[in-house]
Amino acid sequence: MADAGDFAAVLEQQHLERSLAAARQPVPVGEPGECDRCGDDSLRLISGWCAPCRDAEPRRVRRV
Repeated sequence: MADAGDFAAVLEQQHLERSLAAARQPVPVGEPGECDRCGDDSLRLISGWCAPCRDAEPRRVRRV
């Protein structure tokens, strides 16, 4: 009969498998340009947003 330790081991294995599958996803290439959200120039935009905007950092003051 399975006990709490067995269930924990199964959950841990499932979590590890999901984490590894997520880590194997390809990284989007991106393109240089001006961020649609903050307006800063970036060497790598994904869907028009720079990394800080994608990471939901507080909006920075735009330098002119």
